Amino acid sequence: MAIQFNCSSCNAVLRVGDESAGKSARCPTCQSIQPIPGPSAPTPSDDPFGAFKSEFNEPPAASPSNPYASPVTSHTSTSVAAGGYQPTATDFGEIFSHTWQAFKRNVGVLVGATVVVGAVSFLFNIITSILDSAADNNNRMEFVVLSLVVSLLGSCVNTFIGIGMARICLATARFQPAELGTLFSGGDKFLAVVGGTILYMMGAMFGMLLLILPGLIFMLLLWPYYYFIVDRQCGVFESFSKAFEVGKLNWVTSLVLGIATIVIFIAGALALLVGLLFAAPFIGVMFATTYLMMKGEHPGQPGISQPGAPQAF
Repeated sequence: MAIQFNCSSCNAVLRVGDESAGKSARCPTCQSIQPIPGPSAPTPSDDPFGAFKSEFNEPPAASPSNPYASPVTSHTSTSVAAGGYQPTATDFGEIFSHTWQAFKRNVGVLVGATVVVGAVSFLFNIITSILDSAADNNNRMEFVVLSLVVSLLGSCVNTFIGIGMARICLATARFQPAELGTLFSGGDKFLAVVGGTILYMMGAMFGMLLLILPGLIFMLLLWPYYYFIVDRQCGVFESFSKAFEVGKLNWVTSLVLGIATIVIFIAGALALLVGLLFAAPFIGVMFATTYLMMKGEHPGQPGISQPGAPQAF
């Protein structure tokens, strides 16, 4: 027997054994503590130990009338819940429209988070520049070593708050509440992101050595690995597997996304650089939205019901 319910924070579909009724457990998707409701109607359980888990790793059931049906696309009425996964072909126009609607609702937090991220990066760059200058003027190895240490520390801090920024963008894309404090929530996936990023960069560099095109294809297909780690609690290798599954259906969308990113970034830079405070988080929400729709999740605006989305108890 099992109890199935939705996480009140991220709407992921969760299951526990009925012996856990009335207790609390941590959601594996968003890490929030959730009260477990009482047992509902009996349902078969595939977890004999009553382990708390997300529906993310369970593939969608095939239609009994057509077990060989093609994957659901963004043009159909079906959409998986926040905890679901179903590789889906997406349309960039739909992604951009959704991004704009989500961005407008949360622009204050997004711009504030961008200021913090930019200030932290600027601070470490200034300190590193001062140390490099001191090393050149004094010809002392101590300054060189200290500069390398500060540079490494800056990279770690930027990676840490980058995870938090991605989570803010994901919450925004889902029309969920986003807080500035989420910037500092990246500790749980820091090592996984570092490992995944190293593998991704190595693959991209190796591809670039093979006449450039293989490197571009590699990046177009596998860039969602980062969001699978940050959002879905995937391991490093699983994140690349999931990224390839959704990426091969959406390589054209990924190409258009990359071109749009360059155009938006240049437009922000031309607006006396102040525009980057808006362009950068908009791009972040656009990538988060693309990831969500590629994995079959199509978050709706509050108050507008979405076909296929489960209802809260």
